[in-house]
Amino acid sequence: MIRDRGNIKWTAMMLPEHLKLLREWQEEEGRREPLAPDPQQMEEWDRMLHEALEYGGLLAVSSRTPGGDVCCTGAVHHFDPISGTIRMVGADGEPAVIRTSDVTGISVSG
Repeated sequence: MIRDRGNIKWTAMMLPEHLKLLREWQEEEGRREPLAPDPQQMEEWDRMLHEALEYGGLLAVSSRTPGGDVCCTGAVHHFDPISGTIRMVGADGEPAVIRTSDVTGISVSG
């Protein structure tokens, strides 16, 4: 007797519509909002941003967008905590505006 826990038994009965809905459901589950960073992490990011502004260092800022996660590497041009935006000039010279609420990680880029 095969003990497959029902996996093999049910796959033959699924319609393409069911498979499509299951795939969409799995994608939605994968797009859950990440947890907010803890206060210590936010302080560290704030310190990194201010040091990059003062000394002209390069940062790699990861953020989430509707299209997925994006990483922007470059020099911080302006940081406005009131409006919640970070303006950067990427390594390719393209400007980027990142909302601080979308930031998932900041690291020093070498």
